[in-house]
Amino acid sequence: MRYLLIRQLNRKRRFKTVETKFLALKFISQNQKIISSLRWEASLLLSKFSKKSRVRLKNHCFLTSRNRGYLRFFNLSRIQVRDLGRNGALPHVYKSSW
Repeated sequence: MRYLLIRQLNRKRRFKTVETKFLALKFISQNQKIISSLRWEASLLLSKFSKKSRVRLKNHCFLTSRNRGYLRFFNLSRIQVRDLGRNGALPHVYKSSW
């Protein structure tokens, strides 16, 4: 499962190289206050970006590399949050009972 994390890190590095330009062009093309000719040019430049440069980044659990049931606040999967919370390893997380 560690190969998924390595692949994800490579995708993040690849995305960082074009991220600022991509986000700037996207903002320009969607902004209604900018003249239409400039927005049109920005949308043309956006369409020339290769699909490989626009990668979809997916969050993974820090401990288990699980991508489903991921809680962004803890950077962990729901299963790890449950186990660590039950053991008292996460501060201010308690088992609730009613």
